[in-house]
Amino acid sequence: MAHATPQGPQLLHGFKRLTRFDKGLGAQLPEAYKKFWREWKLTTPAAVHYVPKTEGFERDELTGVVRPVQDIPIPLIDPPEANDGIWGGEAVIKGFQKRHPQKRRVPHFWIPTLRRSVVHSQVLNEYISMVVTDRTIDQIHDCRGFDHYLLKNLAC
Repeated sequence: MAHATPQGPQLLHGFKRLTRFDKGLGAQLPEAYKKFWREWKLTTPAAVHYVPKTEGFERDELTGVVRPVQDIPIPLIDPPEANDGIWGGEAVIKGFQKRHPQKRRVPHFWIPTLRRSVVHSQVLNEYISMVVTDRTIDQIHDCRGFDHYLLKNLAC
């Protein structure tokens, strides 16, 4: 009768599963690194290349049939060149194009538009030249500076 005691729910659901940061060398790491790692690996990135649907079901306008929504993210390819600059969540998309209605579809890669731009870091008091996308520049302007962009956006 564990549910009759006051600590019953804690006994059932209160056991914390050990992670890589609870023992060994991981326990000695600073909290800032642990927070960064959790942001980088455990959070899901924002949808950049599609609009996610929030409802669980959708109705077809013509037939009126209700179907469940399958919100599957687009598979993205992160090339090694993405580490040389800041792409702002964008990546290479692999897919197919139907160029002519009566011919076969053709494989196609959609690549974001990359530009070399100069950003200013007020913390370092330096100008930094790097490869960015248009979305990254828009986000830097929305955050009112490169340093605030780095602090406000998640690592994933």
